[in-house]
Amino acid sequence: MVADNLAAHQIGGFQASFSNGHFCRRCLIGYPERNLPRSTTKLAARTSIIHDDFVQQISANPNKSRLMGVAGQSPLHDLIDFHSTMSLPADLMHDYLEGIRPLVIMS
Repeated sequence: MVADNLAAHQIGGFQASFSNGHFCRRCLIGYPERNLPRSTTKLAARTSIIHDDFVQQISANPNKSRLMGVAGQSPLHDLIDFHSTMSLPADLMHDYLEGIRPLVIMS
């Protein structure tokens, strides 16, 4: 599977906005913490267990539209060996070329 971040978020059941809330599908970083040095922040990984708990909470309460960046169950959830937290690809352009690569080159 190949996808940019927006497509991966939509098919994975994550929020489709990257300018607020919890925008990362790999960890639980919030938008206010995005520019803090990683050495000063403790980021929790977004595990399948935590993610499934968020999905259950959203399903149980129809008034919740999002919870910690989760918008709902992925339509691919019933596929064998698929999980939104582990099966979706990274976005090569946004995550690597515009994300980590400039930081590596500058250092």
